[in-house]
Amino acid sequence: MADKTKLGMEFPTYTFEVEKGKIAEFALAISQKEDKNQLNPVYVDREAAKKSGYNDIIAPPTFQTCFPFWAAGGLLPIIQILGIDLIRLLHGEEEYFYYATIHPGDIMTGKSKVVEMYQKEKKDKPGKFMDFTVIETEISNQRGELVIKTRSTLVER
Repeated sequence: MADKTKLGMEFPTYTFEVEKGKIAEFALAISQKEDKNQLNPVYVDREAAKKSGYNDIIAPPTFQTCFPFWAAGGLLPIIQILGIDLIRLLHGEEEYFYYATIHPGDIMTGKSKVVEMYQKEKKDKPGKFMDFTVIETEISNQRGELVIKTRSTLVER
C-alpha cells in the first residue's frame, strides 16, 4: 500500500550539462534504423538548425528522459525512498509539457516531487488494489527558465 506520508516529498535536485554528442546519439537512437534520412537534421546539423530558426542544434522530444540516468543514477533512489517493490512496479504513464528548446551547453537542473498518490481496484480481482504514485519533475536551464515539466505515473501492482 502506498505510503501517503510521502505525498509532497521533494527529492534532491540533479544537474546535467547537455553535450552535442549526446543529442546526436539520442536522435540516432530514436530514428528509424533502416532509413537514416528520417533523422531530422536540426538534431545533428548546426546549419540546418540555424536555417530553421534555432541558434544551434536542438534536442529531440523526450531527450530529457535520460537526464536522471546520466546525472543522478536513474530513478532507483526515488523508488527506494518511496518504498515501492521493484518486482511489482509498472510504468503507468508519462506526460511532457515543453516550454523551451534544449541546446548543447545548456545546464539543466531537475527537481522532482510526489504530487499525487491514489489506489484503484483491480478489475479482474475485486478487493485487490494497485497503488499509483505521480512524480512531477520540473527541468530548468542555467538561466532559471522552466524548459520542461514531466509527470510520471508509477504503478505498484
